[in-house]
Amino acid sequence: MASSITSRWHASAPLAVRGAYRVGDEAKAWRAWCRHLERRRRPLPLDKLVAGGPSALVWGFGNRPEVARCLGRIDEFLTRPAASAGESMLAAWLESDPPGDERAALESLAWCHALPILATRVESATWWAAVDRLAATAAEAAKFSLDDQPLLEQLLAGELPLTLGYLFPELRIAANLLAQSRRALSAGLVEMLDQGIPHGRHFEIFRSLVACWTRSAAMGRQITRGCWSSRSASQYCWAVRQAINLTRADGGYPLDPMPPDGTIRAMFAAALELGGDDDDRWIAERALPKPPKLDAAEPKPRRPAPSLHSEWAGMSVLRPTWSKPDPRLTAVYHLGDVRLELEAVRQLIFSGSWGLEVKRDGQTLAPSGDWAETCWVSDKDIDYLELEIDLGAGLRVERHMAMAREDRFLLLADTVLSDRPAALEYRGSLTLADGIAAQEADETREIVLTAGKPAAVLLPLALPEWRIDPRVGQAAVSGRQLELRQSSHGSGLFAPWFIDLDPRRMSRPATWRQLTVAENRRILPTDAAAGYRAMAGRRQWLIYRSLAKVGNRTVLGHNLITEMLIARFGADGEIDPLIEIE
Repeated sequence: MASSITSRWHASAPLAVRGAYRVGDEAKAWRAWCRHLERRRRPLPLDKLVAGGPSALVWGFGNRPEVARCLGRIDEFLTRPAASAGESMLAAWLESDPPGDERAALESLAWCHALPILATRVESATWWAAVDRLAATAAEAAKFSLDDQPLLEQLLAGELPLTLGYLFPELRIAANLLAQSRRALSAGLVEMLDQGIPHGRHFEIFRSLVACWTRSAAMGRQITRGCWSSRSASQYCWAVRQAINLTRADGGYPLDPMPPDGTIRAMFAAALELGGDDDDRWIAERALPKPPKLDAAEPKPRRPAPSLHSEWAGMSVLRPTWSKPDPRLTAVYHLGDVRLELEAVRQLIFSGSWGLEVKRDGQTLAPSGDWAETCWVSDKDIDYLELEIDLGAGLRVERHMAMAREDRFLLLADTVLSDRPAALEYRGSLTLADGIAAQEADETREIVLTAGKPAAVLLPLALPEWRIDPRVGQAAVSGRQLELRQSSHGSGLFAPWFIDLDPRRMSRPATWRQLTVAENRRILPTDAAAGYRAMAGRRQWLIYRSLAKVGNRTVLGHNLITEMLIARFGADGEIDPLIEIE
């Protein structure tokens, strides 16, 4: 045993420890090692490295009780004076299965951070067995795939060996552990992010990944070569900003059904210190629900745009400003499903899949691939995202999302396009968030969404305003689903929702009309082109969509040679385009 223990030590280990082991006096050597761990000032423990101390291990998991309970038990025995509690708990952990999920990975990290304290509370053989198990876990995790187990790989192949190497530079294995962690963490940041934006398949774990990287960055700052490459360091800085952008006004994470995570304030304080700049601090003060206390950022004439978009990631955030009360739409669309979350006036409105069902001549046609981005525009007037998916048999759907900055409205619309005239039936559905009540008007098809007070007013533009007119389709609430159904005969169908998000207009009348579209003095059928006029309070807008080959058309006296137009009416009756797609 003495020879194997002796070979563990690096030249920087205390001479008293190495000398005692060399002559076979293990008891004396262990006492010297324990004294060294108690007296050394470096490396700093986790509670001195980052805000929040030991609770940093539950960043990103703080709203999941099973994780908090597990780490709480470890923290509890560390505060007890009796060594027996630590010995029995550590022995039980050593007999458990290797970590196979994130909870167990965090448990391994917790034991790792506890090792300096444990040295005086457990037998030397138990302590070394814990070191060996953690090193073996890290080595085995190096075989994990970022594609299959990205968060587990980053926790066990990246953060765990970094923690071991950081805490115990006196051990010979420290250099190998640090080299492994640099490779794993660098690869994770580069392969999973696009300017800090996570790929859609990593969206759910992004906040937990940022927590892992922030703890790693804190330790890496204390290590000569750091914990990742310069390219990865840039991605981490971007990830800090995108994590702020993907934090709701209540502190929750988009499309996450769990309640807000109470640990994020400390996480963002550490992340902004380690990877933030003046712009990030300025953004945090406006976008985070309880921003950490930060040094005031110097004013700049131009601040970063609040929108977020990556075609590679299959994800976008449409928002007018960084301010918490202002509306924000998060869209994740990397597969054959589009998931949306709409937030306005600090209230969650929609959260879930944007459902789609299309029938042609009575036959339901399912998507034959994934959604593909066809257009993204973000300027001073609007954020606009357009997607497309093939339903096979010559049928496809184009999906439109437009958030107007100054005008504070959202347009959500589907365009169904067929290669031949047919009976088309469309059903689209949006999932209402918990706490949202839908009030359908008695005589019109206007729907008001409320959460104590009005949060949004919805106008189904393609349907007649008055319920007494049964043509075209219906808009209704079924359980937690907001459904829009439309039908037509032809080669195209346009199904738009106009959603007013300006609280100043909520108490004012809203109305809409379907408009006549003409080409060469001939009125076009609705499967060739569709136009609508929407009004809320004193504001009015024009929405136009071509469903056939673009031509020189007229709507409300305005000539159009475009595929799509979203515009506001000025006081003089002239239209001011917010976006025009040719």
